[in-house]
Amino acid sequence: MSSSPKLTVGMPVYNGERFLAKALNALLKQTFTDFELIVSDNASTDRTEEICREYAAKDRRIRYLRNATNMGAGWNFRRVYELATGKYYKQAAHDDFCEPEFFETCIRALELDPGLTVAYTKTRVVDGNGTFLEDYECELRTDDTDPVIRFADLTLIGHRCFQIFGIHRKSALDQLPPQGSFAHADRVLLAQLGLMGRFYEVPQRLFISTRHDGQSVWTMPTRVASRGVRLTRKVGTLPNIEWWDPNRSRAISFPECHAFSCYCQSIRRSPLSDLQKARAYAVMARWAVRYRRRLIGDFVLAADQLLWNWQSARAAGNRKLSEKELAINPKGGTSL
Repeated sequence: MSSSPKLTVGMPVYNGERFLAKALNALLKQTFTDFELIVSDNASTDRTEEICREYAAKDRRIRYLRNATNMGAGWNFRRVYELATGKYYKQAAHDDFCEPEFFETCIRALELDPGLTVAYTKTRVVDGNGTFLEDYECELRTDDTDPVIRFADLTLIGHRCFQIFGIHRKSALDQLPPQGSFAHADRVLLAQLGLMGRFYEVPQRLFISTRHDGQSVWTMPTRVASRGVRLTRKVGTLPNIEWWDPNRSRAISFPECHAFSCYCQSIRRSPLSDLQKARAYAVMARWAVRYRRRLIGDFVLAADQLLWNWQSARAAGNRKLSEKELAINPKGGTSL
């Protein structure tokens, strides 16, 4: 491997022992070998550290880093990217797998066409035991020469963002803000890349996505399981804000409104012509109408978070008062 590899693979992980070894094996068996693999462990409490150190000792392409505390997925996504040195970049998950030709096929496409920002493959979905579930299909016009058409499909069509696990041209990523710590951050990043250049989908199914109950979309906020009155216990299928940043369990968030704002900022900052920007803003108007129920739902979830914060603060105040009374009168009698 050269001192500066052509490809950097960044794998943020937290408590990934169930699938981690299989994912690492799939990456190390790639036919394209000029890559570095940066694994950033978010203070896992299972066997993740042991597995990573074992693999790093056997293969010098692996660089293992362990955080002292869990900084959240958003911070970890940015960390592995900031350490990347390759011409191309791939985000990897500890529970997804690549067929041996994945790297080689995608990089060949990027090398042949400088207008591409992302190359990815079709996806097969399996369950936690590796049993076939479906061959995923979602037609997106991300190969169109019109950036507004690419942007429209990436924002208006409900897709699963598997392109985020493709291989990205790092020079394009470097021109964009780093992936944020919020729901839809991957979707926003893909829309920004779509404004910059075309995507290429390899027709072979070389990416294997695992669907299991430990995924981020099934991680419930603290307030959902807590006692007290709830306005709603529905949280949808988005990673909750605590998954992105553990220090924000009490934060008031508006995920759909925030995504809309990010899309609009992406248009404003893009190199599109004035006419193209006007067309892109029209796409956002369609987005607001199409997803109006989600936008309204943001305010219900925010109100529920406010209610839970108030209930938690009140309960904490009552506990302190009880502890104070017990300290003054430890036998529980009436003090005079």
